[in-house]
Amino acid sequence: MKYLPILLLFMGALACNNNAGTRQQTTANGPDSVLNSDIIRPVTDSIRQFPDNPELYYHRALLLFNTNPALAQSDFEKAAALMPANTDYWAGAGEAALIVNDYKKAAANFRQALNTAPGYTYLQYRLATALIENKQYEAADSLANVLAQTTDARDKAFYLKARMAEDKQDTVTAIRHLTSAIHAAGPQPEFEAVMELGDLLRSRKAPAALNYYQQAWRLDTTNAYPLYEAAQFQEELGNEAAALNTYRQCIVADPGFEAAYLALGKIYSSKKDWKTAYTYYNLAAKSAPTDAWAYYYRATIQEQLGNKALAIEDYTKASSFKKDFKEATAALKRLNP
Repeated sequence: MKYLPILLLFMGALACNNNAGTRQQTTANGPDSVLNSDIIRPVTDSIRQFPDNPELYYHRALLLFNTNPALAQSDFEKAAALMPANTDYWAGAGEAALIVNDYKKAAANFRQALNTAPGYTYLQYRLATALIENKQYEAADSLANVLAQTTDARDKAFYLKARMAEDKQDTVTAIRHLTSAIHAAGPQPEFEAVMELGDLLRSRKAPAALNYYQQAWRLDTTNAYPLYEAAQFQEELGNEAAALNTYRQCIVADPGFEAAYLALGKIYSSKKDWKTAYTYYNLAAKSAPTDAWAYYYRATIQEQLGNKALAIEDYTKASSFKKDFKEATAALKRLNP
């Protein structure tokens, strides 16, 4: 299930450290360089001075999580080894192991976390997630059945069952479970689950997909992506007028959403409305000034408008931003025989 996110038990702590973590150097050549980068070095120095302090390893793991999850996993596990009764340490180690695709270790770490907090539904959910990733479907389904009997994680049970159905390429069952999950979650279902249900319905050409894309957008009206997917599906259904309106709604939600400008440009190009197409391709280039395709499409319109010199300029820009851009290279050869 491509949308379901990795959720952190220690999200609050991570959020406090997130800005620092994302500023650290990510181009270091090895672990020593990372651990001694400007942001991480003070904690590393403290660990050298107090090597048996589990909270220092935990703090460094939080700083490393976004950019170096493998190193974060090591630190979480070190903290857990020093203080085995701490649930957050084991949970952090499980999350990091999921990120680096070490699913067996993720399951083991979540089991350790559950030993310290029996019955914690979030940890059961994450353990089941790790088991699914490791293709241990029977054990994961058992946990999903346990969660289905709870009040606070019933929706998660259906997410898990949908994920297993998708792995087995059983789209009908996945749709049924996701629909149940969204219903169980009430007014605030998981954004990712709503999007996933939209995608699955769209794969079956079911117009109901549009309702779920709209629902996903209402969950986060600053995110234009659900609207874009809705507009794409409207085009697939042959409803061009609706697609145009939805693409424009995308731009209202996010004026920098380049894909919507490109989509609008293509629609007007197909109508041979070159001036309107140019307007949208021009906006796409301004929204993403290093995107080769924006310049390429703008160049095609410059040709249609008789602006050969400007077309050459845009094809040249497109070639500079995309290596081996065959279409742009061919256009330049055609215009400069």
